[in-house]
Amino acid sequence: MFQPVTFTPPSSVDGIAAGLSSSLDAIGSTLATGAGRLSSLGGAPSAPVPGLNGMGDMRGQATGMFAEPVPYLAVTPYQRGVGQHRGEHAYLTPTGAIRAVGTRLGDMPSLTTDGLPGMDTGLVLVVMAAPDAGRFATSLQRFNAVMPLVELQQAQRRAGALATLEEDKFKVPPAPGYPAWGKASPRRGATGRATDVALGAQLALGEGHEAATASPLERLQGFATRQAATMQRRRADLASLGSSMTGTDPGWFGIYLEGLVAEVARLLVRFVPPLDDAFKCCAAVCWYGRRQQVAYYKEAFGLRNPLEGVL
Repeated sequence: MFQPVTFTPPSSVDGIAAGLSSSLDAIGSTLATGAGRLSSLGGAPSAPVPGLNGMGDMRGQATGMFAEPVPYLAVTPYQRGVGQHRGEHAYLTPTGAIRAVGTRLGDMPSLTTDGLPGMDTGLVLVVMAAPDAGRFATSLQRFNAVMPLVELQQAQRRAGALATLEEDKFKVPPAPGYPAWGKASPRRGATGRATDVALGAQLALGEGHEAATASPLERLQGFATRQAATMQRRRADLASLGSSMTGTDPGWFGIYLEGLVAEVARLLVRFVPPLDDAFKCCAAVCWYGRRQQVAYYKEAFGLRNPLEGVL
């Protein structure tokens, strides 16, 4: 029932971006046409830009995915009451991590009475397992590079320190050189800060007069040019974010389930994880909320509902 986890650009985000593409192209061509007609003082086109009728639906879809916070739970072997502790080290198997998540889900009845529709809820569970602390730290580093969580970052530092603990005991840290270099800024002093404010006010006044000397035609043409450049930058930023969502690990696996808290918790303990207890360093992260809230995480990890068409 569990599936391998690989970071994947969410398909919902790509769908919204594709829907916006035609509208943004229409806006760009409209601005270009308007700027050309301004040269002959014909004015900007008054016809509405095609393709903008569905903006409200796309905004609502994006708001449901990103604006509303979704409850999550992170389980690591270094938390009190989780896993087995032996001296400085701590261990947690995949089965123990999934069982810990299932137990905590049973302790969250408020999720079913806090405005969440009964069957409109979903759960995304991702498990990261490794046979030793060194590879566990590497696995967490790969995950945190794309989707950092405070609990996993703390576990990464702890695992990395434990992996080299015996070697670090025999290392002498280098002493810093004195006198040490520092950084100073004129704005830290009262005189420098006041000078900066007075000079900035004069510059703003001069820039305002300079902008006022431009003709209305030049201002409108400059606005069209800036808008076109802004749209290109926004597209490039979104494409860059999508390409950065890459990474996987042999010890990553996850599952997506839908239903009430009690049902999901009962199903989790029934499923057998694909990795056995030899992977004794393990962490798990669980997101639970409305389907639309957890859709981003489901798609980002490339998961699907294994029970779809079965139950």
